[in-house]
Amino acid sequence: MNKKLTYFLIYLCLILSCNSVDPEPEIQDPLDIQADLLNGTWVLKDESSAVKDGNIITDFKDITVTFSGATKDGGNYATTNSIDSNVWPNNGGWQFQNNDKSKLLRSDNVVLSISVTQTTLRTSFTIVGGLKEGNWVFDFIKQ
Repeated sequence: MNKKLTYFLIYLCLILSCNSVDPEPEIQDPLDIQADLLNGTWVLKDESSAVKDGNIITDFKDITVTFSGATKDGGNYATTNSIDSNVWPNNGGWQFQNNDKSKLLRSDNVVLSISVTQTTLRTSFTIVGGLKEGNWVFDFIKQ
């Protein structure tokens, strides 16, 4: 009887040791995923991709926006060839507004609605006060 129990326990140990359990996949935070998509340099898609209140503003045709250090906690941005720092400042920081992956709060208190993929970025926001007041939409492609 002892021999049978020993064989059974050895058999049981072998079965259990061979039954591998895959570790649970690490779930990535959606904000980190979105931040990772933002990192990089974005150029205006074309001359008609800067719009204020439904009107094309071709003066922004050479603008680039570079996002860096982006994480779920926010990051930095810098622009080149922005014709107006009230619309797109030369640089600043940003964070996700209320942990919403489609809303960025810039350090100048402008809230951007964003839609981003690996190759495209659309930003829309409202400037209040000043000559550039209005609803702005920019379509970028990743450089």
